[in-house]
Amino acid sequence: MTSEIFEYRNQARGPRNYIALGLILAVIYSAWQQGWGLMAVFLCGPILGFVLVRLIENEAAGFRMTETGLDYYAPGVGAEINWHSLRGVTIAGDGAGGAICDLHLDDGETRRLPATAAFAPERLAQEFRLRGIPVWRMAENQSHFVEI
Repeated sequence: MTSEIFEYRNQARGPRNYIALGLILAVIYSAWQQGWGLMAVFLCGPILGFVLVRLIENEAAGFRMTETGLDYYAPGVGAEINWHSLRGVTIAGDGAGGAICDLHLDDGETRRLPATAAFAPERLAQEFRLRGIPVWRMAENQSHFVEI
């Protein structure tokens, strides 16, 4: 089992939103200096409010594979799964070059791993296999799963 941490996080507090915040504030400042006064605030205020709400709420989706288990989170969802309670994973392509990953737990429950569309199915399969987890893919006839 590998001890390296594999993590992917997609969240609102990223460079794009901070750059947008800086640009909006620069436009408001420039317009205020040009004598627009409150008109600058009225024109840029809704956009500024939208960006600030995104930064404050910081909706995130992603997962982290550690030595002891898998942590995942999405808006309103979060859990930690120990490697010993994971029976296997089913990985399929999403049609856009990314992956869809379902976690099969010992108690019979199946959970979808969020934010896996950023990776190719082969990349995710490799990470799970490095940790000793069986990886299943859909067979050619699409009627059953096979271990890869």
